[in-house]
Amino acid sequence: MTAQDTLYPRFTVRPPEPIEVGPDAIPAFVVRPEGEEPRPAALVQHGYGASKSDLLPLGQFLASYGFVALLPDAWGHGDRFPTSGPNWMSSFSADFIVEVLRHTVDDMGVALTALLERPDVRPGGALLAGFSLGAIASLIVGAEDPRATGIYSISGSPVPDLAHKLPAGLPGPGPAAERWARAHDCAEHLAAFAPKPLLLQHGRHDDMVPVSGSMRIYETAQPLYAAHPDRLALMLYDHRHDVTEAEVNEGVQWLLPFFATPYEENESVA
Repeated sequence: MTAQDTLYPRFTVRPPEPIEVGPDAIPAFVVRPEGEEPRPAALVQHGYGASKSDLLPLGQFLASYGFVALLPDAWGHGDRFPTSGPNWMSSFSADFIVEVLRHTVDDMGVALTALLERPDVRPGGALLAGFSLGAIASLIVGAEDPRATGIYSISGSPVPDLAHKLPAGLPGPGPAAERWARAHDCAEHLAAFAPKPLLLQHGRHDDMVPVSGSMRIYETAQPLYAAHPDRLALMLYDHRHDVTEAEVNEGVQWLLPFFATPYEENESVA
């Protein structure tokens, strides 16, 4: 896509709506454009140590292009922060990270069901988007759940790659975490997802989630996308574990052509 092809926001975005999702009442925000007609869906998952509010700018940006975005709190995060026991502030090990990830993957399946049952959502599946832990979970869910229509991974990785590259001095995964990580290696399950749109963005100097994980996903995906190379992209940036407004704009612009509804000519410009 060239600068002349840039597509501009077309919708007025409603204020974030707090809701609860699934039998466990997962706290979440819904962000959507004005209007009642069904729209494409996006499930947006935040990173480790963050909350649903942290990715509101991404949800609102997607909504400005016509998506209904659902942003849930991950297990043990945001409004789900535990009142006792281990939490993301007191426990930082491969085992605990895998535990958070395992619950978050399960909860994303629940959130995806709730999102796709909404009357303002277009049938057929949803884009999965996330940063860091949210990207890792999105890659797992996307590779294993056929309802995913696209994946937008910002600073993501296959789980095994990350579990063995924690900062020095932190314990690695135990046997149970190791088994789960290998069973849910997204790179090994990409054939079930391809050739749906897959966008990988990563900082070249990421010191939390090494860029090598995104590189392995991309290299594994390339032969699977040989007939549809336009549906696969790797975008690298000269920063560390971060995401910028320009990066998100570039990512969303790349994704938009795969979701036709936001560009229908009869839509009113905000």
